[in-house]
Amino acid sequence: DTAVKRLPSAPHIHTSSSRALEPVLPQVHADESAGNAVASTPEAGVRVTQQAAWMRAVQHVMAHTDDVGHQFAEEARRIHYGETEERAIRGQATLAEAKALVEEGIAVLPLAVPASLKGTLQ
Repeated sequence: DTAVKRLPSAPHIHTSSSRALEPVLPQVHADESAGNAVASTPEAGVRVTQQAAWMRAVQHVMAHTDDVGHQFAEEARRIHYGETEERAIRGQATLAEAKALVEEGIAVLPLAVPASLKGTLQ
């Protein structure tokens, strides 16, 4: 059965004990002069800056590497041993494959990229 069914759920009641468990999120407001989001706490500002830097790094990697998919380990070996032209590649490898590459002297860098970012970045 693939039908979507709506089921009743318990209402959320704010009590003093539930408020203590809720995370306090920093307020973010738009900086109209720069068009950027600005956080109201120093810690949130650091997080926003770090996230922006991470996104720029991911965009750079995605734009300047060839995606070899699940053939990453084999292609990395071919490049390392001079069987094909040297170029920057990215792809997927199992933990065992990554360990084997490192043991062979092939440098690998794990980079967690959400599936939603693997397409064209904006």
